Amino acid sequence: MLRLRHLRLRAITSLYRFGAELPFLPGLNVVHAGNTSGKSTCLQAIVYALGLERSLGPQLQVPLPYAMRERIHRRRDDPYEPVLESYIELEIENLSGDILTIRRDITGGKDTKLIQTWNSARLSQPGGDIGHQRDFFVHDPGAAQREEGFHHYLAKFIGWDLPLVPRFDGVEVPLHLEAIFPMLFVEQKRGWATIQGPFPTFFRIQDVARRVLEFLLNLEAGRNRRERAEIRRLLTANQQKWLELRATLADQAGPLVRLRGLPASPTAEFAHAPDVEIELLEDDEWRPLEAGLVDLATRLKDLEAREAPTAEEAAPEIEKRLEDAREQIDAQTANLETLRTEYHAELQDHRAIESRLQGLEADLRKNQDALKLKELGSELGQIAGDGICPTCHQSVTSELLPVIAQKSMALDENITFIRSQIELYRLALHTSDERSKDLYSRYYATQQAVRDLNLEIRGLRQSLVQPSLSSSRAVVEAIVRIQARLDHLQATQEKSRYAHRSNAGACAGVGGLTR
Repeated sequence: MLRLRHLRLRAITSLYRFGAELPFLPGLNVVHAGNTSGKSTCLQAIVYALGLERSLGPQLQVPLPYAMRERIHRRRDDPYEPVLESYIELEIENLSGDILTIRRDITGGKDTKLIQTWNSARLSQPGGDIGHQRDFFVHDPGAAQREEGFHHYLAKFIGWDLPLVPRFDGVEVPLHLEAIFPMLFVEQKRGWATIQGPFPTFFRIQDVARRVLEFLLNLEAGRNRRERAEIRRLLTANQQKWLELRATLADQAGPLVRLRGLPASPTAEFAHAPDVEIELLEDDEWRPLEAGLVDLATRLKDLEAREAPTAEEAAPEIEKRLEDAREQIDAQTANLETLRTEYHAELQDHRAIESRLQGLEADLRKNQDALKLKELGSELGQIAGDGICPTCHQSVTSELLPVIAQKSMALDENITFIRSQIELYRLALHTSDERSKDLYSRYYATQQAVRDLNLEIRGLRQSLVQPSLSSSRAVVEAIVRIQARLDHLQATQEKSRYAHRSNAGACAGVGGLTR
């Protein structure tokens, strides 16, 4: 509720102080006077004091007659005197009984974008408590959202929780008071042609009339739409969080570890029954990560339990291992070239499928547009099918059309066929993507194996030239490599568990919202 208590208009010249006082009593107030007596000026003064002149139009002009802006005289026959200073003061009250006095200068004073307020009845109770003064701004960015914006303060004073509404650029903004107040007053100079005045459209708010009516009438449709918008925002936030966690987990795991059962986007089913497997690529096979950790821990335990042999004792075994490592590196190098060739071939296939998919989507749009034109009565595109040139309108049966009779598909049949092709190629694209990732993981694993074999060969050669009674360094290096590998996989497993819990939480949020 917003109750008007008192209105004061002042226009000061070098000789006189002009003005009017309009006290308003509780309930209905009727202002009765002859033409050109200032009734419209009083209504416009209330609009101006509240900073709502843009309800009347986009121009930031003072919506008051020249008597309040430029010149005024005492009697009709007296000469005009220039207005040196003028202002409006308005006293209002809300449902809680709080009183606010507003002053806004027109000319000769402070900037018109400044509104001064006092939390006291300065007009209806002169000589009383002045109250605390606070200044605000209007008609600048933030006037409806910032603490120092007058319309932000006025909405709270009235007790309105202004909804967020979408603009045509997709940005959500609070419903402006200037858009609401055309429903609350009628400015007679614009006429009584409609129940409400024209809604301002320069705020670029979508369906501004509907938004205002839903807010003032407190309709469920407006609340439901705002709830749906909030749900969509939460869904988008959960999906973004999911994608970020999934990408982080994939980056931290590396190409030798893959996730099975983790969907590309959050689903309610995954929240209820999450089933994620972490697999490790070893010996050109994907194995569960837990099994790989057990094998590495067992190998490490066996090596640590063995007493390190001397270089002389380990020499025969080292020479045999050196020969095996050379054979393995030759085989892995050949395998590396094969994987590189397969990987690049798969990338080319992947690009070809993408190109074909783009072409099918373009064909689908063209056929849909052609079908729409046909349904609207267009005959373009049908003439050639009837054996008539669409340019010269002559028969082209013997020259351009095939001799063999054949029946082409109708547009709707063609659209159905193209859609099925698009679905097929999308599945093929997904399969190609999975195969590309698998080939890259195998290529990376082979590269890593070649690198490890080179390091092992270097270490084995150095072990052969050690003093005969010193401990063999080959065993020590093997222990170090296995321990580093084990630490890395254990860290990956822990990170994946955390991401799994976080993603399950995101899915639970999505499931709750969709339900």
